[in-house]
Amino acid sequence: MNDELEQQNRAGFAEGNGDIWRKFLCREIPLLYGMFMKRWPNPSLAEELVQKTVFDAVRGCGSYDPSRGSPEEWIFGIARNNIRLEIRKRASRPAFNGNISSYLNAIDTRPLPDEVLERKETVAAIRLALRRLESKEQAILKAKYIKGLPARDIAQQMSITEKAVHSLLYRAKISLRQELEKKAPSNEDE
Repeated sequence: MNDELEQQNRAGFAEGNGDIWRKFLCREIPLLYGMFMKRWPNPSLAEELVQKTVFDAVRGCGSYDPSRGSPEEWIFGIARNNIRLEIRKRASRPAFNGNISSYLNAIDTRPLPDEVLERKETVAAIRLALRRLESKEQAILKAKYIKGLPARDIAQQMSITEKAVHSLLYRAKISLRQELEKKAPSNEDE
């Protein structure tokens, strides 16, 4: 009887049954978060990687094949792929070379006028792009990145589920990026 119930759950999972997915994600999200925190003890990065993993799983649920393993094995495979992507992304960043004290000695205690202007322009561009977003997207970005609230608190504030917070946050970041790209200077002038 237990094997039959497990097969029904796997079939329902593959078909996108909302109740089965909800229970599954409630069980797996804390485990995914723990896995990412063990790799990089950075709560913000762990939340982003969990969000990406869940989004990838939901978007690719049609690729889940119950005959190849459990949903848990499948989503942790997606999580391991996201870890590999993060490692590659970090490896492509320029490495630090030389003596750190020489770099620290070279930095002035106050920013240069160009740096101050660039910061002000960046802040203005972000504010303008934020104003162009839907109110829910504005609210969730401000709650996460300005107030620094965790997904659980945002969910309570907005009266939505944590899963909805992650999904809305993902879409809001895409919308903000698109708004910023609309105003970015083109490289054709160079």
